[in-house]
Amino acid sequence: MKTLIKFFLTYGVYFLFALLEVGSLLLVVNSNKFQQSVFFTSCNSVSAKIYEANQSVWDYFGLKQVNQELAVENAALKNKLILVDNQYNSLRVDSQRKKSIVLDPEKEYICYSAKVINNSINKLQNYITLNRGSNDGIKEEMSVINSQGVVGIVKTVSEHFSVVMPILNPKAQISCKIKGKVIAANDSMGVIKDIGSLKWTGEDYRYANMIQVPRHVPVRKGDTIVTSGYSDFFPEGILVGTVEGFSKSSDDNYYNIKVKLSVNFKTVSYVDVLEYKHRKEQDQLQLQAAK
Repeated sequence: MKTLIKFFLTYGVYFLFALLEVGSLLLVVNSNKFQQSVFFTSCNSVSAKIYEANQSVWDYFGLKQVNQELAVENAALKNKLILVDNQYNSLRVDSQRKKSIVLDPEKEYICYSAKVINNSINKLQNYITLNRGSNDGIKEEMSVINSQGVVGIVKTVSEHFSVVMPILNPKAQISCKIKGKVIAANDSMGVIKDIGSLKWTGEDYRYANMIQVPRHVPVRKGDTIVTSGYSDFFPEGILVGTVEGFSKSSDDNYYNIKVKLSVNFKTVSYVDVLEYKHRKEQDQLQLQAAK
């Protein structure tokens, strides 16, 4: 109690001064219409700025929910786009019948949205963890992409999570091709120059090597690398990267092509997981043929 009394005795003059100032201001405002108008205008302006700052804070904390909703919506739109695009490319004209749409089995994919919750880029064998698992429809060996291009392949799955082996892993090899500059009538992806395998060297997360490309193939810096469609992991034409440079391999018959990856693995946040609807049927048939 003594401390409180001492505090008021010490600083009481300042409190009295502040009280008199407020009282004087109120008297001036209440007695003059002009000052009253200026006061309320200023208060409204300050209040508006406070409300705006408050709303900005709430908007910021609501970004997570908004991003999740957008990711789900994008996945639904991509499913529709895949279907429409495949139907358009598979349109056939029969001379004895009317036009009909026949969807090629190898183009039937379903898209699932997922968020990256853990990611590594500086290890010899990198992995990406997603917040979606078997309860969400995710299965092993599904392909993973984002808006920039190829990300990797689902390696393991639990009920609520899944781990992706990205192309930043020496164990991952993606079948690719060099997209041509001229579009051919019988090839919507352009003139195919050749097929090769993409493999990461473990050095820089921005680059990988495309190997097994014969030296007779005309390769130029800046050429676009896309998935070949020759595996059941990725559909044809998904962007992988661009040719950064190339050199002769040790046996002098093939090129070693340095590819600048299209995906920035340092900032990857949301991805799309693609399910190939006919994978089981194709795998079983190929196993039977191998016996």
